[in-house]
Amino acid sequence: MAKTVVIDVDRLDREAHELFRQLTPGPSVGQDKEGRTVTIPPGERFVEITRRLRIIAVSDTLARAVTELLARGGHSAAIGHVQVDPAAEGDEQVLGLLIDFRGSRAVVPLRPGARQLRIYPEIDGIHLTGHEPLLTIELPAEAVEQDGWIKVDSIVAALAEHLSPAA
Repeated sequence: MAKTVVIDVDRLDREAHELFRQLTPGPSVGQDKEGRTVTIPPGERFVEITRRLRIIAVSDTLARAVTELLARGGHSAAIGHVQVDPAAEGDEQVLGLLIDFRGSRAVVPLRPGARQLRIYPEIDGIHLTGHEPLLTIELPAEAVEQDGWIKVDSIVAALAEHLSPAA
């Protein structure tokens, strides 16, 4: 007998949001031999590696929540592999959301905090360079929270109106 797993989308959204707030690691605080407080800032390379890793983690959590909500709304969606969106502000890898768009498989790189969702043709590679978006969806300014976070509900609402229903 198959076990039904209920996915708590609100919890995933909260977890992703909390990780989003902590993309950049803070300094390490300790004490020296005399008991004085010592603050050591993280190295530049460490900050960049940690930030990239955390962006993937946030994107993964976000993708799980978006996939679940789209499925509840009758749309076919799955989590693909990491992708790099050439039109995004940075070159960080994020999880790609696999969707049915206009009768074909497509991918949406889910970049946390991005005001634009871009739908690309599905490819096997990581870099979408050389591929033009099939559609760019602008999320409304009111969807962006004060810290730059965009809730799962807003992403799903924007995507759902452009997706083919599940077969």
